[in-house]
Amino acid sequence: MRCTEARPLFSSYLDRAVSGTEMHEISGHLEQCADCQQEYILLENTSALVSSIGRRQPPSDLALQIRVAISRTRSRNSLSLFQRYIVRLQNAFQGFMVPATAGVLSAIIFFGSLMVLLVPAQVSADADVPSTFYTPPRLEVSEYPENLLNLDSPVVIETYVDSRGYVENYRIISGRDDEEVREQLNRALFRTFFAPAQSFGHPVPGKVIMSFSNINVKG
Repeated sequence: MRCTEARPLFSSYLDRAVSGTEMHEISGHLEQCADCQQEYILLENTSALVSSIGRRQPPSDLALQIRVAISRTRSRNSLSLFQRYIVRLQNAFQGFMVPATAGVLSAIIFFGSLMVLLVPAQVSADADVPSTFYTPPRLEVSEYPENLLNLDSPVVIETYVDSRGYVENYRIISGRDDEEVREQLNRALFRTFFAPAQSFGHPVPGKVIMSFSNINVKG
């Protein structure tokens, strides 16, 4: 077996993924060719080094971070699409109306559409809005019992819930704020699902205040 035939098979030979005949031929070639033997030893050392590194464990809140990133991307894409529709709408009106009238009507339609599409997404749970038009998110499922939390003081958070009922993000309003507390909150919120906020009968993002007050006394 020549060098050009043996070297492409080094990786398969290392994994014992070659036939018995090929293994015998490659072994014989390595005993006779110093250059190929040196290259194979380098490949063998590299494989051993990679295996010793092991697999890195993902962070416990990876799923929550991914959902937040996806939600932000969707928000940017929705805004870009909305801007394109506004430009088309303005061009359509300018084609069959006198310039002065088209300018006034375009401005009215533009700001009217902007208020209808953007204002509901900014409504929070504590806003003074009639309940027939807006209802805040409601807790439906929480698979993480509060008695599993190990908090030395009550924690109150403002939770941001998307239009599907998933927790996008949160901020601690009062109570201890450190890595240990946030790790426990991440586990609890990852298994929590809300009925999304409703605005004029449609699901929209919203906010809700949550309190975690379980205290485990040690000692």
